[in-house]
Amino acid sequence: MSTTHETDAAVVKATTANKSPITFGDSGVKLASLEDAYRFANAICASGFAPRGMEKPEAVLVAIQLGAEIGLSPMAALQNTAVINGRPAIYGDAALALVRGSGLLVSYKEEEIGEPGTDGHGYKVTAVREGDQTAIETFTTGDAKRAKLWGKSGPWTDYPKRMLRFRARGYVLRDLFGDVLKGLRTVEEVRDIPAEPINVTPLEAKIAGGLSSQIGGAA
Repeated sequence: MSTTHETDAAVVKATTANKSPITFGDSGVKLASLEDAYRFANAICASGFAPRGMEKPEAVLVAIQLGAEIGLSPMAALQNTAVINGRPAIYGDAALALVRGSGLLVSYKEEEIGEPGTDGHGYKVTAVREGDQTAIETFTTGDAKRAKLWGKSGPWTDYPKRMLRFRARGYVLRDLFGDVLKGLRTVEEVRDIPAEPINVTPLEAKIAGGLSSQIGGAA
């Protein structure tokens, strides 16, 4: 009579018997197919390592794909990308790391400006790209106040100085290295974009409303 443990082992063996092994090297797993990526995504979810909001294998798989497009390894993609209000984004530190690793960055400087406690206090970021392209951005307390961010609960209250820095950084990297980041904005910026309202009108009402407007317009 087989034990429960033996039964479970048999099930695992049966379900994996026809699957090719996933290669593992010095840099970790090597995902060679969509099936490999999906199996890895399932393992991530089962391990409890999936970030909040990516608890489903499908979400993990999409994050891995997004990371692959911008040059992040599977685990780096999981730790450095996020979906906020339906928008994919990348954390500011990861964005800078990708730009530095691209070989296109000639020089980069972040400097604190203005007097702390005044509207002029903030950060100035200057970057030079190969080909003598330069981008300079500043983001100050005054800018944050005008955008209704200053004093906002969350990161703007907990570490406002760092948020000023990340906002200036995000603008420069996106303007000068949009091709490297594939147009992605930073998490620190996307988090402050208001969620778009959701239309909860039933489908039947939407269709009826559309027909009514068309009929009315044609009259």
